[in-house]
Amino acid sequence: MRIASIISSILLILWVILTMGVIWFDVINTIVYFKISISIAIVIVAIILVALAIREYGNEKKLEEHNYLD
Repeated sequence: MRIASIISSILLILWVILTMGVIWFDVINTIVYFKISISIAIVIVAIILVALAIREYGNEKKLEEHNYLD
């Protein structure tokens, strides 16, 4: 979960920098900006969901190893 948080934070910071560039300097086309924004949002959600699934699997495996689950 730590790695997912770091990657998501980095992507969010990059998106903020891109947004500031678009607002102040018109760095890229608006349509391209929206496509990049949607792509970043999808990647962040996917990373977090995968990290949660891995964490849940690890917790369940630990419980099975300690005979808390059948």
